[in-house]
Amino acid sequence: MGSPVVIGAICLIVAEALFAGIGALVKHLSTDMNQYQLVFFRNLFALIALMPWIMRMGRVGIKTQYIGLHLLRSTSGLIAMYCFFYVLAHIPLAQAMMALLVAPFIVPIIARIWLKELISHKSLMAIGLGFIGAGFILRPEGENMNLYILLALVCATLVAFTKCTIRRLSDSEPPARIVFYFTFLATIVSLIPLLANWQTLPQEVWKWLGLMGVMAAAGQLLMTKAFQLASPVRIGLLTYTSVFFAALLGYVFWSEPVSAGLIAGAILIVWAANMTLRQRWLW
Repeated sequence: MGSPVVIGAICLIVAEALFAGIGALVKHLSTDMNQYQLVFFRNLFALIALMPWIMRMGRVGIKTQYIGLHLLRSTSGLIAMYCFFYVLAHIPLAQAMMALLVAPFIVPIIARIWLKELISHKSLMAIGLGFIGAGFILRPEGENMNLYILLALVCATLVAFTKCTIRRLSDSEPPARIVFYFTFLATIVSLIPLLANWQTLPQEVWKWLGLMGVMAAAGQLLMTKAFQLASPVRIGLLTYTSVFFAALLGYVFWSEPVSAGLIAGAILIVWAANMTLRQRWLW
């Protein structure tokens, strides 16, 4: 049996591979489904996949006194999902995944304002490097790219806000309860725009939607388990392996090139992430 750090690292890598796979499925299904359907069924099938786990938790396991914070976390996460799914349909997969990973550099800014947490000089430098890296990755390539770039940054900001909300919740709520309320509330809320924007779906999409739900549930559980076993300081940088998997999937299925801008931006962002996590200038 490996050490907790090794097992946690493996769990996180598998989780990131699953998240990249979900991105690829969303991109594939965007040709037959609108974003409202994709978001709803992603959450519904994830909730179904979580049901055995939820049943084991029982009423005591899901009882909460912080429904307001759960609703806030679910709302911000749901809006981020709508933005991200729209961006995924219009820009290369690896570029979209990397844009989402700008969120960790926005977290300290929100945490400073909302949670009153201090930002070190190295973290400030890392934030600057992170945004420079994002500039390399989210470069305009057409007249509509500015819209997709803006939405990608809005998505990253909402993800950062969601992470800060989770930080507030984690003081009193276990990870299992946080995952349940996000999935449950996101399913209920996303039903309303789904009904207003329904379109007939081809039969073949259902198997992919079911697979996406299973992958989403498994990814959330593995990510939660990873950070239970090992500190984010030790394994946090492995989050960026999702970009490797996304680049591979994008190249294989859509012949998306791995550009110099993506590589340069990824190097800067990984360097900045290392500074943020380890508070060191170099490795």
